[in-house]
Amino acid sequence: MAVIYDLNRPNPLNVPCAPDACKPPLVQILTSDEFSQLDSISQEARTELAALELSEANFVELYPAFVIGSFSVPDKTDPTGDPETLSFYLEADHLIFIDDGTIAQNTLNKVATTGILTKPTTSHALYAFMKTLIADDFTWFSAMEDAMEALEDAMITRQADISSQTIMSYRRAAMRMGSYYQQIGVMADLIADNENKVMSREEARTFGHIVSHANHLADRASMLREYSLQLYELHQTQIDLKQNSTMQILTIVTVMFAPLTLVTGWFGMNLAVLPGLDWPYMAFTIIGLAAIMIVVMVIFFKKKKWL
Repeated sequence: MAVIYDLNRPNPLNVPCAPDACKPPLVQILTSDEFSQLDSISQEARTELAALELSEANFVELYPAFVIGSFSVPDKTDPTGDPETLSFYLEADHLIFIDDGTIAQNTLNKVATTGILTKPTTSHALYAFMKTLIADDFTWFSAMEDAMEALEDAMITRQADISSQTIMSYRRAAMRMGSYYQQIGVMADLIADNENKVMSREEARTFGHIVSHANHLADRASMLREYSLQLYELHQTQIDLKQNSTMQILTIVTVMFAPLTLVTGWFGMNLAVLPGLDWPYMAFTIIGLAAIMIVVMVIFFKKKKWL
């Protein structure tokens, strides 16, 4: 079902109106099927928008009389999963969001709640939409950074056994979000150029705020990606230390039993005569010397803090 907003109304994004009651400029949310049935859209725009729906990318293209684009919005609960996608068609008096899901409706509801739509124009409505898409993402990054710091603290102070997959999931999330913000920044920058003069110069300049905000978010994502690499290196260092500790213990055990191995090899040789074989106290002497050597080595290794 199409949802249509009349931007000339006092509360444009809170009160839907019937299609026959709205006057330009209008903001519409249509499904793909509903959009395909519109007769007022050129074939060129239909073809390009159909291609954008399959691209899963944040992209914008300027034409002489209109602007088309698409959004591929990552799910904040699982940034590495499939994104939510939608596209848009913008002209002077008409802004259409083509969305088979709910992201357009939810975002416009937030626009109505925040009240950032201060001008009843379709260009400003698109600006408010794009700004709302990334408005709260610094808070999301703060929560992600807190989780990574807790992970680091668990590895350092409690020697927690953290899987490398957990750490790399943060890196993949940061990379996906960083790419998303870079694309949003490029989109806003192209719209701000206003080459086709679909919007006023003042409205075009407002998209520069989105460029700046998206670039800051991309920098934050890059910082967290570097942080995730540091966590991975810390994780690998801990694995190496555990392996070194295990090898050290095995080496110490081998060294402690080396004298016994030598004695066993010596007296186990198949020879007729060996010195001391006929001495009745030879066995006790060997056991005593071996015990003394083991005690001496244990004391030595403890002083070296190898045990």
